[in-house]
Amino acid sequence: MVYGLLIHSVDSSQTLHFSIFYTPEGNDSNKKTRQQSIMRRILQEHLFQKHSGDQTTSMKSKAPDDADWLFRFASDSKGTAHIGMDYTEGILRLQASSLFQYPKLVVWKQVEKVVYTLVCEPLDNPLLASNFLTYFVHELSDHFRKGGNIVDEVGARPDEVLVILNFLLPGGQLLFANIHLCKHLKGQIAQILAQKA
Repeated sequence: MVYGLLIHSVDSSQTLHFSIFYTPEGNDSNKKTRQQSIMRRILQEHLFQKHSGDQTTSMKSKAPDDADWLFRFASDSKGTAHIGMDYTEGILRLQASSLFQYPKLVVWKQVEKVVYTLVCEPLDNPLLASNFLTYFVHELSDHFRKGGNIVDEVGARPDEVLVILNFLLPGGQLLFANIHLCKHLKGQIAQILAQKA
């Protein structure tokens, strides 16, 4: 089961746009400190990747057909137009401490100055977590595309983010999803959000 999800800025470990924790430990009095600790660790990892040059070199050398399916799945059919965008990702482990009773696995993706972070239990499948984040980022950007800046939209309409999470991450459980299930869930999300409007 997923421990929590955060959407935050890559520029500062103080700027949190959205968070949800699925456990009582995640929602205790140390919640703010826990959030900042996770964001700080991801910011360090992101800066390491940016300054080491390995990530940007490998991303630039990829052929368009090798690109992450997030960027080929875009509904505007400009699959190769997204290759040059600002993008990093990673997986890290947080040791047990005063903030976490047990070790945690953190899977994150940074797209265009926004970091999407999934905090999982140590035995959760990191590939399923990464797949969820890829689809979640795509679904958010597809849904909030008309509104402009995704960060402003997520902050202004967290209820719509919760609806999307309710389908993609029901009760904090990672789903084994293929393209057909993703399309089905996308249709259900669109239907529910259309009823809200």
